[in-house]
Amino acid sequence: MSFFSFKSYKFELKEIAYLAYPMILGQLGVVLMGVADTIMVGKLGTDALASVNQANNLFFMLSGLTFGVLFAVSTLVSIKVGENKASHGFAIYRASLIVSILLFVFQFVILQILIHNFHWLGQSGNINILAPKFLNIVSWSILPILITMSSRQFTDGLGHTKVFMILTIAALILNVFLNWILIYGNWGAPALGVEGSAYATLISRILMAIVGLWYVRYSKLMKQYLPEKMPTWTSVLPEMIPIWKMGIPLALQTFAEWACFALSGVMVGWYGASQLAAHAVALNIASVTYMIASGVAMAGSILAGNSYGEKNGLKLKKVAHATFLLLTLFEIFNALLFMLFNKQIAALYMVDDSVMPYILPLLSLAAFFQLSDGIQAGAMGLLRGVKDVVWASIISIVSYWVISLPLSYYFGDYRINYLNGHFTRVHVPNSIWENGQVYGVWIGFTVGLFVASIFGVYRFYSKLNKLKF
Repeated sequence: MSFFSFKSYKFELKEIAYLAYPMILGQLGVVLMGVADTIMVGKLGTDALASVNQANNLFFMLSGLTFGVLFAVSTLVSIKVGENKASHGFAIYRASLIVSILLFVFQFVILQILIHNFHWLGQSGNINILAPKFLNIVSWSILPILITMSSRQFTDGLGHTKVFMILTIAALILNVFLNWILIYGNWGAPALGVEGSAYATLISRILMAIVGLWYVRYSKLMKQYLPEKMPTWTSVLPEMIPIWKMGIPLALQTFAEWACFALSGVMVGWYGASQLAAHAVALNIASVTYMIASGVAMAGSILAGNSYGEKNGLKLKKVAHATFLLLTLFEIFNALLFMLFNKQIAALYMVDDSVMPYILPLLSLAAFFQLSDGIQAGAMGLLRGVKDVVWASIISIVSYWVISLPLSYYFGDYRINYLNGHFTRVHVPNSIWENGQVYGVWIGFTVGLFVASIFGVYRFYSKLNKLKF
C-alpha cells in the first residue's frame, strides 16, 4: 500500500472531506470574524488595529485552556458512536454545559485581572487604553462561546458538522453588519469605534449560543440521538470526570500553542504599533489557512475516534495516512499562494504605509511554516482520537514553551538584565533585524511548529504500532 496513492485511501479521503468541509467553513467563519474586525477596525488607524489584535490575543490565549477542555467532548462522543452507543453521548453533552460554566468563571476572573493591570504587558501608547476597553466588553462573551463550543463538539462527534457551519457563517454576516453600524455610527447609532466592534462580537456570540442550545435539544435531526428519558443529575455529573480527565491535557496542549502566538504578539508590541499591526495582519491571514488545516485535522480526529471505538486498527491507519496526505498537499498549495500573491493578499487590509513594508516578508515566513503547522495539527488531532492526550500536551509544551518562546525572545532585540536586585528589560542593538524585530519573533515560533510536527507524527505512529487490535 503506497502512502502517496490516492486509490489506496479513496474511501477514507471521501470520509474526511465529507466531515471536514462543514467544519472548515465553520472554522473559517470564526476566523473571518477576526479578519472582518481587523479590516473594519483598521480604518480607524494603526493604534486601533493593534489594540484589537492585542486584546484578541489575550482572549484566545486563555481560551486555549477553556476550549481545550471542551475539545474532549467530540472525541468522547465519537468513541460512543464507534461503540454503537450514540445516545449515551447526550449525558456527556449535558455534563459539558456544566463544565462550560465553571470554565467561564475561571477565564473571566483572569481576564478581569489582566484588564485592570494591562500595564504589566509593557505595550506602547494608546494600546494601553483601547485594548482593555475592547477586552472588558468581549470578556462577557466567554460563556456564550463556551456553550456554543459544547453544542458544536457534541454534533461534530456525532458526525453532523453542517449545522454549526451554517450557524457560524450566519454569525459572521451578523457580526460584519453590526460592526458597520456600531464602529462607524451608521443608521443613527453612535460611532463607538473599537468598543463598537466588541459589542458586535458579544451580540453575535450570544445569539449563536441560543440557537445552538435550541438545535441540540429540539431539532428533528438530533431527536434520534436523545435518550428516551432525559439524563438525571446522578447520571450527568459522573460524565464530567472523563471530560476533565481527557480535557485537561488537551487544554494544556491547546494553551501551549495559542499562548505561544499570543505572547509573541506581546513581544512584537514592545517594538511599536507599526510592527504589531503588521504582525496582526500577517498572522490573521495565516490563521485563515490554518483553520482549513484544522478542519481536516478535526475530521481525522473524529474518524480516528470511531475506528478506536470499533477497535479497527487497519481503518485507523488508513484514516491517519489519508489525513496527512490531504494536509501535505493543501499546505504546499498555501505556501505557493503566500509567496506568489503576497502583495495582492496584503493589499486587502488597506493598512497605513508604515505597516505594509513589514507585512510582505512576514507572509514569506508564513509560507515556510505552513507545512509544519498543518502536519502538527493533524498529528495532535489523531492523538486525540486515540485518547493519547498526555503525550500530545507534553510535545506542545516542549515545542512552544521550551523552544519557540525562548527563541522568539532571543531573536528580538530585548534582553532581561538583573541590576540592583531587579529584573529589567533593556534594548540591545541587533545587527540582523534593523527596525524589524518582528521577523526574529516569527522565526522563533516557526522552529517550534517544526519540532511539534516531527514529534507529533512520531508519537502517533508509535502509539498506533502498540495498539492491540
